[in-house]
Amino acid sequence: MIKADLHVHSCLSPCADITMVPSVVCSKAKEKRLDVIAICDHNSCANLESFTKACDVPMLSGIEITSQEEVHVLAYFRSTEAANRFSKILKDHRPKVEFEPETLGYQLIVNEKDEFVAMEEGYLHVAIDMSLEKIVELILSFDGVPVYAHIDRLFGVLYQLGIFPADDRVRMAEVRTKEGWQKALRSGYIPLTNSDAHRPDEIGCRFTRFDLDTLNSEEFFDFLKNPDPSKVLTIWG
Repeated sequence: MIKADLHVHSCLSPCADITMVPSVVCSKAKEKRLDVIAICDHNSCANLESFTKACDVPMLSGIEITSQEEVHVLAYFRSTEAANRFSKILKDHRPKVEFEPETLGYQLIVNEKDEFVAMEEGYLHVAIDMSLEKIVELILSFDGVPVYAHIDRLFGVLYQLGIFPADDRVRMAEVRTKEGWQKALRSGYIPLTNSDAHRPDEIGCRFTRFDLDTLNSEEFFDFLKNPDPSKVLTIWG
């Protein structure tokens, strides 16, 4: 059985605490006995490589994207390299918004030793100039896995649009409540639960169990590409 938290922010996300550096995140993941984590920062993958190098907990390469409709979508990739190539394209579609870090939060790029090496320019917590449909297409073109993020709260697909789009290419939906879990199931989605951690103490507060024997990140990604609903377990079932 694999215990996974597939939505964790780093200090790159302006809404996350600056203590969300590799050693802290990975230490907390081990404390919570997580077998897999995914760093999913807003509209950028700039910290993925450092976290992957530093962390001895298996890590999935991810990102959280905001569509034109202001719907958040998680994307998972087979490798850091694929995620970074995806992120470069995303950057071309990200509006250049000046911001005050003291007010809106710092966007810190770190190395594997927790050292701050740069700040991402341009505010990350913005909608890119691509529709939800086009974002799903782009994720799939990089052999990625799209997942609707926190569907039952602000910036979730149900909260923003009121309905699930008619798009069977998205098979999983992240939920935070039993009601959200029920709605996802009724609409044919496989529900995931994750922490969406922005602070160290939030890591692993919600998680998904996968009835799998392997901890190999490659095989785990292959499972997400073609998930078996019977092997994906949340606290509700």
